[in-house]
This record gives sequence, structure tokens and C-alpha cells, in this order.
Amino acid sequence: MGVVVKKGFKLILTHVLALALALFLAFVFGWLISKWGFAPYSVICSLFYIGLFYSEGWNWGRLEGRKYNEIKESPLRALAASAIPSVICAAFAAAAVFAGAGAYIVNVAVKLWYFPFVGFFAVADSVSAGEILRSGAVIPVVVTIGYYIGTKNFSVLEKIAFRKNRRKEAAKRTK
Repeated sequence: MGVVVKKGFKLILTHVLALALALFLAFVFGWLISKWGFAPYSVICSLFYIGLFYSEGWNWGRLEGRKYNEIKESPLRALAASAIPSVICAAFAAAAVFAGAGAYIVNVAVKLWYFPFVGFFAVADSVSAGEILRSGAVIPVVVTIGYYIGTKNFSVLEKIAFRKNRRKEAAKRTK
């Protein structure tokens, strides 16, 4: 159980890393934001965000999916670890529902915490609990899928990046 808790806190640190990357990308893509708004920027940031969490889940699944590993692989472990960052999401959603006079502070905190998705929020001045829960659901879904694919030792990057090399090797063999 200790490994799951450590992974859960590591997922929070990965989220903080994704926030730093999103803030950096806001400076890089400032021209894009000023021209078309935050929606295209959020598409770019969400791809990086999903990539970071997919990589975390895939690497964890690959380690636990080895034949001679003592730990039995289970995607439920990844789901349990991603429940730790989901507590923050649930707290934000509850705060958004019961905010009252502090709604402005809650909205600012939510937009900062989920900055990679700021272009996907419907209304600029307030964020609904549903939007918060959808943003928070990205981590459990992506980490669990990445973990499962990692246990099968299937690498999307390997299939894409090395496709050309396999074609060249096959052409050499046929000569």
C-alpha cells in the first residue's frame, strides 16, 4: 500500500510539473493566445499534460508487468494511486458548489490548479463543479490506461518512431 501512496503523491508532483510547463508554454504561445484565445493553447497543453501522466502510468505498469516481478500487476493499483490527486479535485468541486461569497477565490484557485485546461472552461468568470470534475478525471483515466498498456509492454512511441527503421531493415533483407 505504501507504493500506491508514494505514486499518488508523485502524481501530484507531476501535476505541478505540468503546471510549470503550462505557464512556460503560455509565454511561448502568447501570440497564439492573443490571436485565437485560450482554446488552441489548452489543446496543446492538454496533449503535454496527458503525455506526462500517460508516461508515469506506462513506466509504472512496465515495471510491475515484468514476468519475474514479486508484485502482481493490477490496474486498480494505478486507479487507487490516482485517487490521491483526485481528492484535490473533489475538494475544489465541493468548494465551487458551496463557495457563496468566496466564489471568486475558488475560481481563481481552480483556474490556476487546472491551468492547462483553462481554454476548455465554458464561462470565463466562473467554473462549474462539472468542469472541475472533468478536468480532475483526466489523471485517473490516463494513468490507469497507461498502466494497463505498460503491463502489456506495448509502446506506442516505439511503434511510431521505429517504423521507418523496420521498413529499411525489411528492404535490406529482401535484397
